[in-house]
Amino acid sequence: MGVVATLLPHQGRAQRLRAATRDRHTLLECDSWPALEAACSEQPVHLVVLDLYADGASYFEAIRQIKGRYPTITLVAYIGFSADTARDLFDAGRSGLDGLVLADRDDSPRALSALLEQAEARSIAGVLRRSLTSVPPVVRDAILVAVTRAHERLSPGRLATILKVSRRTLAEQLGKAGYPPPQQLLTWGRLIVAGHMLQDRHRTADSIANALEFPSASAFRNSCKRYLSATPSEIRSRGGAGYVVRTLLRQARRIDPRPRKPLPFRTRAPQLAV
Repeated sequence: MGVVATLLPHQGRAQRLRAATRDRHTLLECDSWPALEAACSEQPVHLVVLDLYADGASYFEAIRQIKGRYPTITLVAYIGFSADTARDLFDAGRSGLDGLVLADRDDSPRALSALLEQAEARSIAGVLRRSLTSVPPVVRDAILVAVTRAHERLSPGRLATILKVSRRTLAEQLGKAGYPPPQQLLTWGRLIVAGHMLQDRHRTADSIANALEFPSASAFRNSCKRYLSATPSEIRSRGGAGYVVRTLLRQARRIDPRPRKPLPFRTRAPQLAV
């Protein structure tokens, strides 16, 4: 699960992408470049799928600006191929696109599903998953859901329902593994996503607080202080999401009596190949 923003005026292509998400992602369908830029600014978007010719002209400068402002977002072009567009594909690569989907050639449901999975693997959720290999399954899944659905403001009851366990079982499993109770874990999930967004230097603490629906910017800063003993700017300078995850895992290892091998956490992942 995650937030995917699209700019696809071609209804057939938009429908194919909708079908590929299968309710696994929140889809923000934009109808203009300004709307797409606003979505990237105001929401925790991890993937953008766009038509380079959304309004009849190629907007490589707009792509460069989005990539420059939000380098953690994966950008994929979804276009039709012709002799007239071949040259533009080279310019698109130089503009910062991470991948390319050619209509009617590599946009089958299976191919688009693979695209979404690769983008998620490149996002914070994919990197986090590799840091939780030794964590009990229920606990691992709880952390991943707290992160991938941070924008949905889940309740502990809803989290337990998604995991198909009772709230009591979930709390017991988390406590046994050394992790905080469900309500606090959900806040940790939002802070991990906030840390990832802070890696985009253009984002402000206020915009992140708004995107993740904290009651206020002050409430966001207070959560950072309470859980991480750091301000948003300090979280950014210490590595963003990597710092938040390391802090959470370190606290869990202090409480969990079982020995754990230290798990490296890298905030960069392989480039998306489409």
